[in-house]
Amino acid sequence: MNSLLVACSDGRVAPPLDDLQRRLHIEDADRLLVPGGPLGLTRTGAERRVAKDAVSQIVNFHDIRRIVLVSHQDCFAYERALGGLGFDQQRILERDLRRVKADLEHDYLGVTVECYVIPWREGAEGAAFGRAELVI
Repeated sequence: MNSLLVACSDGRVAPPLDDLQRRLHIEDADRLLVPGGPLGLTRTGAERRVAKDAVSQIVNFHDIRRIVLVSHQDCFAYERALGGLGFDQQRILERDLRRVKADLEHDYLGVTVECYVIPWREGAEGAAFGRAELVI
């Protein structure tokens, strides 16, 4: 168990997260599930300090060698943080993931950081979350 999954606590994305863990063979990874997932690591002030402290404790106590960051479209935490859904979700999520990835790689030398986005899909059978896709 040398992996950490950082993702949103939104229960709607639990099935795609479970699928991603199986695909990556990290079923026993530690999980840090909070609203917005990696979003807290992009914020300023106390919110960012709390998020960074949580990650640091897990990385240091469990000798983490791999961090998997997962964001998802149609995220209520992002909607609240950005004042509505009038933004390019994919672009914002990828921008934030890049920033968090660079910060974590700087803070934890020797730790691999991967970034995924769970897309919101509209289809003939209705709307649902799709399979997590590697973005960075």
